[in-house]
Amino acid sequence: MRKISANDKANIAFIGIGNYGAQNLVELARENIVAVCDVDWRTRAQSPAKTLPASEVAPKYPQAKRFDDWRVMLESMDKSIDAVVVCTADHVHAVAAITAMKMGKHVYCEKPLAHSIGQVRAMTAAAKKYPRQATQTGFVGHASEDVRRIVEWVRDGAIGKVEKVEVWQSDWAAGQRYTSPYDEVTHIHDRIELPPEVKWDLWLGPAQERPFNPMYLPLRWRNWLDFGTGILGDHGPHFLDPVLWALDLGYPVEISADADAGYDAAVRGQMFARYSHVNYRFPAKGARGAVDLKWYGYATPEIPKGWSSTETFPTGGGILHGSKGTLVYGPVYSSKPGVPKQVWLLPDELDREYKRPEPTIARPQSHWLEWIDAARAGKQPSANWDYGGFVSEICLLGNIAIQHAGTALKFSPESRIFTNSKTANGMFEHGSRPGWHLPA
Repeated sequence: MRKISANDKANIAFIGIGNYGAQNLVELARENIVAVCDVDWRTRAQSPAKTLPASEVAPKYPQAKRFDDWRVMLESMDKSIDAVVVCTADHVHAVAAITAMKMGKHVYCEKPLAHSIGQVRAMTAAAKKYPRQATQTGFVGHASEDVRRIVEWVRDGAIGKVEKVEVWQSDWAAGQRYTSPYDEVTHIHDRIELPPEVKWDLWLGPAQERPFNPMYLPLRWRNWLDFGTGILGDHGPHFLDPVLWALDLGYPVEISADADAGYDAAVRGQMFARYSHVNYRFPAKGARGAVDLKWYGYATPEIPKGWSSTETFPTGGGILHGSKGTLVYGPVYSSKPGVPKQVWLLPDELDREYKRPEPTIARPQSHWLEWIDAARAGKQPSANWDYGGFVSEICLLGNIAIQHAGTALKFSPESRIFTNSKTANGMFEHGSRPGWHLPA
């Protein structure tokens, strides 16, 4: 592993550069972008989703070598790469990220950290095995002023004792591309011609073989259990992060869920529930009492008292109900100036009278630069895989509860397994195709 000096630019390779991968590239453009990899090179006109495709992104970085297979990229450019950004579909995160770690690279991986509990734990184990390599998890709001303000205010007692939390992602304009009718399951065996620009076998990676279908990519893979982690895996890390951090919740002792009536047993083997609620029970810890947290998937909780009738309620965020008042936050994705207000204290009297504490948590320049600067300094950033893995596990445990809708699952924070369901524990692992197993 090459030491990146204070005056050096890091040599970074990117796995997945379409859509959100393109933002990661922009945020790290001050470094040396030495290689880019993607498996879908269709143009915007050719693609079912009219989002920014890799074919438009790669030409913006002409100095970067272009690859279809990230394994070939890492092997052929090993000594030229200091760090790797993984922005693939969820099912490829773990095998790509751990491979890069084993080769001595610093790794930034999108959220959720992996596709299954077992994969998350393999990634956190790899991070412990290679502590000199900086890891970061891509819930970018973690570095924002809003999230750090939430943590400081809650710990300062701004809203008093917190016993109830609600977190949600409701239907949003862009989110419609993630919500497919359940009858799409009936089309999975349709014969669709594979576009030559799509490297389907490489996109499948560790997932079991199935024919190409535009229902899966781009973007719609989030609906499918074999590839994604649903709306809870997609947005849960963003919105659970401030609460888990501020209240130091740790692992829950009970999780239960319900799903919409259309989500029946025949569908569970293929797709995530379109609408769901997940109830988490977190035990008392230190001076804090027990906390009940409810997740609303593609739904919205009741708007709290004191909310201004002239203010648009956020499409996603959280509500912390305290003994002195309520804290509401919306999409906390950015740490940049000029972003509209995303944190509110209710009622108005509390907002006016509460004396804000001086900042006690560091404010990094950005979530991405915190990672690469930590790599230079030989340190770990704040959303390293130890913490990011924990947040990801909370989301993935919720997904398991949704697949056991109607059953209260008991969970042991000490052993980190369910104590009353073998089938739930059996969902901790996903099988892999030969040649795509996690590196030892």
